[in-house]
Amino acid sequence: MKNLQRAIQAGILLLSISLSPVVLAESAKVGNVPATTNIFVDLAKKVVPSVVNISTLSTVKSPLVQGSPDDLFRRFFEDFFRHHGGGPGGGGEDEEDQGQMPPGGKLPKAMSLGTGFIIDASGLILTNNHVVADADEIKINFTENSEEKATDGTVVGRDPEIDVALIRVKTSRTLVPMALGDSDALEVGEYVMAVGNPFGQGHSVTHGIISAKGRLAPDFPLANYLQTDAPINPGNSGGPLVNLDGEVIGINNAIEARAQGIGFAIPINPVKKVLSQLRTKGTVARGYIGVYVNDLTPEVAKSIHVSPELKAPFVINANPGEPADKAGIKNYDIIVEFNGKPIHNGTDLITAVTAAEVGKSVSVKVLRNGETKALTIKIGQRPGTEEASEEVRKKGEKRHKTKQAETGMDLDNLTPDIAHEIGMPDLNKGVVVANVTYGGPADRAGLIRGDVILEVDRKPISDVDGFYKAVKEKKSYLLRIRRADPQSGNSIYSVVVLNLSAKS
Repeated sequence: MKNLQRAIQAGILLLSISLSPVVLAESAKVGNVPATTNIFVDLAKKVVPSVVNISTLSTVKSPLVQGSPDDLFRRFFEDFFRHHGGGPGGGGEDEEDQGQMPPGGKLPKAMSLGTGFIIDASGLILTNNHVVADADEIKINFTENSEEKATDGTVVGRDPEIDVALIRVKTSRTLVPMALGDSDALEVGEYVMAVGNPFGQGHSVTHGIISAKGRLAPDFPLANYLQTDAPINPGNSGGPLVNLDGEVIGINNAIEARAQGIGFAIPINPVKKVLSQLRTKGTVARGYIGVYVNDLTPEVAKSIHVSPELKAPFVINANPGEPADKAGIKNYDIIVEFNGKPIHNGTDLITAVTAAEVGKSVSVKVLRNGETKALTIKIGQRPGTEEASEEVRKKGEKRHKTKQAETGMDLDNLTPDIAHEIGMPDLNKGVVVANVTYGGPADRAGLIRGDVILEVDRKPISDVDGFYKAVKEKKSYLLRIRRADPQSGNSIYSVVVLNLSAKS
């Protein structure tokens, strides 16, 4: 790497030419990649076969495009929504031109494009969570061969808190996994290459440098970003950012919407730490102790009688009944060590706590009134991860397996939380549409996720079992449904015909 830097510096001082600064002699080597004319030629040949293009179809919940062009950070593919059948020559309309469809009508599908990369020869692919989070269908293309039939992908696990997802494909192809590098070892100024599917153009590579490390990731507080000037665009989401050895050191994730040459990637090291849980559990359980902290300032330090030079977080609230409270941690305690690791700020504490094993008891040292106290705390599970726990995952599997009629939709019993989420807090029971299969009977009837089914053939329905008891003998049913209007906040009622025999 130092030889490369010296060669670049010499080239900059002696000449002002348009050739790439990474043009090297035949005998030169960078990392483990032999250089011919340009090191990125060999790097692309090594990396591209392990990168896949991902396309998804999902139901459009609202015709309004969320977000503004002035948003500071933008996900790479969220700007590339197109209705199914739309786009140039497709006869479709742009998303912002679509009016609100009535329950009896048929809402369009949004097609999105992203990227992923193979990490296991068995068919495991890593990508961003936002690429697949709301997808009804996931299709994988390994090449740009027009005769290649897209392969179905299924989600193995998701971690929304750092925006990664694990997909599995079943294929007879020989898959070559990518090596995962060490993002902590990166230095600012290192050359990197980004691979992705920008604007649906297919496998594309660009190169640049690491511009900065540890950038704030507003949506994902558990991981900081790598900043790069490697050109990346919508469609690059989930693609690998690799070093000159061809190792993945980041996952392309966001851009600065107001600038050029400012892109962001999730460092690979935090991802490596959760892969095992994603493979085996489908979710990630992170540690939690139930405290709010602030970093010490000289003024606060003076007021609580500690050295103004001390760098550590202090507790501003220990939630009653939570692990920290149970362990004896008090407000104004200064946390200086957690699980054997020194703590210098709130970020250190978050990192140490979330990395701790749920259910395990660990040591914590605090300063209280000038005295050091050693406590033991039992790690709880971070709120928000329970909903994706093993129990809920099994419940979801059971729901799919017990789809007793080929309705083309999955149903859930209405709960107060779900009722509030879909804008119907006045309902305390019912059947809510959890998912709709594209092109199926429910889709053809105009049903969408979030609809509440009130009646089947003019008879009230209060739960999922009751629905399937009513829908088991005939091929056509009259459904009365209720849907929340996202614009007015009012409810829309409609009657639709669910025809199980009609073909699309």
